[in-house]
Amino acid sequence: MAGPSVDEKTDGLENLKSYLLILALTTILWSVHILWLVQDTRPPVWDMAMHQSYALNYLPGATVPAASHYWDLSGNYPPFVHIVIASAFLLLHPGPHIAVFANLPATLLLLWGVYQLGVILAGPGAARWACVLTALVPYLVWMSRETILDYWLSAWVAVSMVLLWKSRGFESRSGSIMFGIGSAFGLLTKWLFAGFLAFPAVYVFVRYRVWKSQERLINCADSALIAAGLAGLWYVPNLPRMIRYFSANAGIGAREGEPPVFSFQSLIYYLRLLEGYQLFALLFALVAVSCFYAWRKKLLSEPGFWLALIAGGWLAMMLLRTKDPRFTMPLLGPLMIAAGAWLHSWGQGWRARCARGTLVVLLGLQVYAINFGISRLPPSVILMEGYQGSLRWDWNLYLQNYFDILGVPRREDWKLDTILQRVATDSARRGMKPSLGLVPDLPRFSAANFLLYARLRRLPVRVDHIQSVPNGIRSFDGFDYVVMTEGRQGMPWSTVNSSELNQIIVDEHGVFQLVDLYILPNGDAARLYFIRRGEKEGG
Repeated sequence: MAGPSVDEKTDGLENLKSYLLILALTTILWSVHILWLVQDTRPPVWDMAMHQSYALNYLPGATVPAASHYWDLSGNYPPFVHIVIASAFLLLHPGPHIAVFANLPATLLLLWGVYQLGVILAGPGAARWACVLTALVPYLVWMSRETILDYWLSAWVAVSMVLLWKSRGFESRSGSIMFGIGSAFGLLTKWLFAGFLAFPAVYVFVRYRVWKSQERLINCADSALIAAGLAGLWYVPNLPRMIRYFSANAGIGAREGEPPVFSFQSLIYYLRLLEGYQLFALLFALVAVSCFYAWRKKLLSEPGFWLALIAGGWLAMMLLRTKDPRFTMPLLGPLMIAAGAWLHSWGQGWRARCARGTLVVLLGLQVYAINFGISRLPPSVILMEGYQGSLRWDWNLYLQNYFDILGVPRREDWKLDTILQRVATDSARRGMKPSLGLVPDLPRFSAANFLLYARLRRLPVRVDHIQSVPNGIRSFDGFDYVVMTEGRQGMPWSTVNSSELNQIIVDEHGVFQLVDLYILPNGDAARLYFIRRGEKEGG
């Protein structure tokens, strides 16, 4: 029997080198994360805390409403990431920092997807460089340590693009089935997956003239049925909820001051975010130049497919009124393929090696700065001021933190446990099951944070954010305790009524009884009040 051919041995060696690189990059990234996590004591912010709370619903013995069904446990969001977080809780123990490790397999999957897609488009050498650059993207580094849906979504987009192409235009039945399964996982991660899938799927459908082959059409239909059938297990029973959610969500962009869809600012919105908040100037310049040379020198074997993914996904996200840097995160890995192709085209001479090595060192220093800070450098360097909505999105040379939310680790106590324990003991003394209202909506001092910690500590406290239009004492109906802060309240679209609510608390001395005062890490004072129910009803 003949042994493996020279080409097979070469391919095997290339794959081994590549998979070792993926494993090494993942190990380095998560070693950095572990070092960061042991130095940080802060609770997760807004959505990250919310998703961790949903994950607790999937643990054995979880306390959920009696009428809940499996499709209710993750709220308005598909359940895949919450189930993965719950698995991390089961393997180790429930906790905010433990939840982060749910993203570790997503890192492996993302780098594998980028590599395989890079091999398809530009060959193994370029694909390996694409993996290195993907691991050094500042925004991906930040978000890989946060329990959000979009990091896993980035992994499933990359993997699904590989499976789509390997179906050979739905000629391969096994490839078509795998693509359907991958698409189902993407849809069960976040509905935005459909926006990234649409244009590449249409491109493949047209390129291979799928409609001319009955076999291809059947495989294509089966792939779609598999994706719709598996994802539909969650989407179909949630359809009424989704309609309400999307209707409400459509107005959030306007409330946040995002630019109208059909405007110049909307057109360049994600370009600005790509430069100023996702890549920073050095990596952005590399990608911009790489795209030019990759197209001009035909470094990509299937440029139409790559363009359908990048431009199509970009357009789909741009057409949404609500915008966020997270939404285009799945495009960052595929973008690095063009950069990897150009870097690989430099050749193996000593000058090319030195240039690539210098680039990696500079990007590595940038990653160090966003994780641990470089005190001798300013926190940020703004090249040009950008669009001003509720937040200002600038063109930046670099950042060392993301709106002072993400960045260096800090040992801070936001008094969540202390306040919740005080509420629990005070309410037990009064013989009641308490409900706590939060007037502020700060990143690490919000209803989502308090609810997560209450559930982790198994404290029977209902927590919610008070956003009602001020109506005197009745604004606090349904709450036994309330927390207010004296300074900054949070994002303006969620705290528009906070000042008036705070004034009601301060003015109604007979109703709001001060329980305790707490100094927060930001220097603000948080006040916990018991609401005297008898006086409230009388008022």
